[in-house]
Amino acid sequence: MIGFERVRSFDNFFNTNLLGLQGELDAKDVERLRRIREAWNFYDGYHWEELPEQDTPELTVNYCRVFVDKYVAFELGKAFSFITSKKMDGKFITDDERTVFDYLEDVWEDNDQYLFVTELGQIKSVTGEAWVQVRYYDPSELDDPYGEYENGRVKLLLLPTQTVFPVFDPHQRGVLQSLTVMYTYEKVSEPNLFGRVRKEEVIYKQVWTKDNCTVIDGKDEPVTFPNKYGVIPFVQIKNIVEAGRNEGRGDLDDIIPLNTEYNMKESDISEIIDYHAAPVTIVYGAKIGNLEKGANKMWGGIPKDAKVENLELKSDLGASSNHTLSLKLAMCEVGGIPLAAMGGAQAISNTSGVALEYINMPLVEKTRVKRQATENGLEHLNKLILLVSMLEGLVKKPKDVKNRDFFWTSVTVPDTLPKDKILELQQIQTEMQLGLESREGALERLGRENIADVIERIDKEKEKEMSSLSNENSMNPNNNSNNEEDMPELNSGFTNGQTPIETVRKEVTGQNGGAKL
Repeated sequence: MIGFERVRSFDNFFNTNLLGLQGELDAKDVERLRRIREAWNFYDGYHWEELPEQDTPELTVNYCRVFVDKYVAFELGKAFSFITSKKMDGKFITDDERTVFDYLEDVWEDNDQYLFVTELGQIKSVTGEAWVQVRYYDPSELDDPYGEYENGRVKLLLLPTQTVFPVFDPHQRGVLQSLTVMYTYEKVSEPNLFGRVRKEEVIYKQVWTKDNCTVIDGKDEPVTFPNKYGVIPFVQIKNIVEAGRNEGRGDLDDIIPLNTEYNMKESDISEIIDYHAAPVTIVYGAKIGNLEKGANKMWGGIPKDAKVENLELKSDLGASSNHTLSLKLAMCEVGGIPLAAMGGAQAISNTSGVALEYINMPLVEKTRVKRQATENGLEHLNKLILLVSMLEGLVKKPKDVKNRDFFWTSVTVPDTLPKDKILELQQIQTEMQLGLESREGALERLGRENIADVIERIDKEKEKEMSSLSNENSMNPNNNSNNEEDMPELNSGFTNGQTPIETVRKEVTGQNGGAKL
């Protein structure tokens, strides 16, 4: 096969997990693992594993990986931002005087936010959903050579989807009744008298409910301890929500069949080209044994009616090539990615942000739906971080604050398409002058975080500037630097230095001034 291995090795995690858990899973879980394994196979380039092997070229063009990477970059390329409740502004929840925003920001920084969301995007795009465990680690459990976490820390564990087996309430969609984390691993025994160790594949299992957690490690006795949090400390983040289902939908579900057909047709074309690159020589009316084979040879003395020719390609190979192009276009249409966004040289132009958004509208629409599920899942994750931190003594909830305000956050996943910043600022400036927008709303639209602190710093800088300006004016009464004529004007570059009113007048009357009578 060209480009990729055909079959995964047996010691691969997917194979050992499926074989080791055969007696632990029902038919529904086995089918779920098979579907997840197929999706990862296509992402990793194992496209021929389920097809019968044949003695022909097996070309793999891995569009599945291209699609997933494009989805992840377009949705989470700029990570995310969040804000907390206004009622938590200025209220400290830690001994070192950190607010809710400061604490959550530190937790995400400790867990490598940008790398985390990239891996999160890949997992949920391929498998349809991602599972995150919020776990507190005591200082004795941490490898902390620099002593940064004296009181322990909260870790966000992004689990492989194939190791998580949730059980939902049949009467309330999305409500977890229990959750099992189960996988196989190679357990190493203690060295014997001769210094040898024994390795064996064992099953590790955690069974969580709201009341307790049971840990089963191989053949050891099960260990049960109470669940102090009162909730199952896992968050499901779906890729695309499907009505009436607890599972999310992956991005590759509709692309895999088309990519398989594309590979098969490209392999057929490759076989035809290989066949005619070293064509068969056909001899009519002569004995082959009398002819010397090889390059730069001259034949003579053959009968006058004899004929020698190479087998030629007389079929329409262009039709096959057009079919593969139509398959590629079908993948782009089904996947919601414009063909131009798949790579290749593109003409550089001064296309505006709005026009660029319309060009990529299918991808924008799909990302908008994916972003809703992602933002909802990250908000639940922030809430669980605060709950675990509070019950472990890392933070304290102020007594005069309600739980709803303490746990509330709003997550925003920003757009990745380039925007006309100057035009956006002009629009915000106009709305603020007309009293249609506030400073908080403007900063939120610009994607700023910790808005209350930003406004406070701006006010302090303004007071400082006004104070220094008033002192300067008192010393120099003739200073007219505050005249409106000297104030800079925000201009987008599209009005040739004219104000909006002058632009409208010129379009109506043909001149900047009023119409002549």
